[in-house]
Amino acid sequence: MKKSVLVIGVGSFGRGVIEGLYENGHDIFAIDANEEALNDVRDMIVSGAILDVGENEEDLIRIVGDKNFDEAVVGMSEDFEGTLIATHILKEAGVTVSVKASTKRRGNVLLKMGADRVVFPERDIGRRLAHFISNDTVIDLLELPRGFVVEQMEVGTGFIGHTTAELDIPRRFGIYILLIYRNNETIQPRASTVLNSGDNIVVFGRRDMMRAFVKENFKDKSNEIF
Repeated sequence: MKKSVLVIGVGSFGRGVIEGLYENGHDIFAIDANEEALNDVRDMIVSGAILDVGENEEDLIRIVGDKNFDEAVVGMSEDFEGTLIATHILKEAGVTVSVKASTKRRGNVLLKMGADRVVFPERDIGRRLAHFISNDTVIDLLELPRGFVVEQMEVGTGFIGHTTAELDIPRRFGIYILLIYRNNETIQPRASTVLNSGDNIVVFGRRDMMRAFVKENFKDKSNEIF
C-alpha cells in the first residue's frame, strides 16, 4: 500500500530510508537543516523543507498538521533534543513513528515517549554481519552495485509444487534462483527441481524487479478464480 512518509534528518541513515521508500513507490516528504542534503535527494521526494526542528518546532507542527502523514522516520540521533521534540509532535498528531537512536538509554526514553519503533543502525548492522559470519546459509539481503541484490526468502504459496522450469523466473522477472536450502541441505536447482513447502531460496536479480517477484511467490492461490 502506498504511504505518505515524513523523513526528518537526511544523513546517511535518512538517505538510505528515502532510497528504500522511493524504490517501493511511497510518497516522501523530507526535512533537514542542511539545504545541500535535501538537494541530494530532490529527485526521490515529493517535497522538502529546510528546517532545524529543535529551533522551529512550530513550523514542524504546521507541516505535520497540513500533510497528514501515514508514517514518519526521525533520523537525527546526534540532535537528541530535536529527536525528542519531533517524536512528541508526531505522536501528538497520531503518526506512526520510527526513530534512530545512538544508545540503548536514549532508545528507552523514546519508547516511553511513545515511539513505535526504535532502531540502532550501527549495532544492528554489526549484529547482522556477525550473524552472516556465523552461519554460512544465512544471506537475507546483500546489496550489490548497479541496483542488483542477492536475497534469501521462504518459498511461498505461489511457487510451492512447481518446477523451476514451469515458473520460468528468469524470463518473467530477470531473477535467478542460485540455491535452495532444504532440510539443512543445499541444492543447486535444475529445470526439473520442484520447490517444496519449507524450502528457502537464494535469488539474484535487479532490486526493482524483486517486488513483483516476491508478490508472485507469496500469491494466495485460494483467491484465484477458475
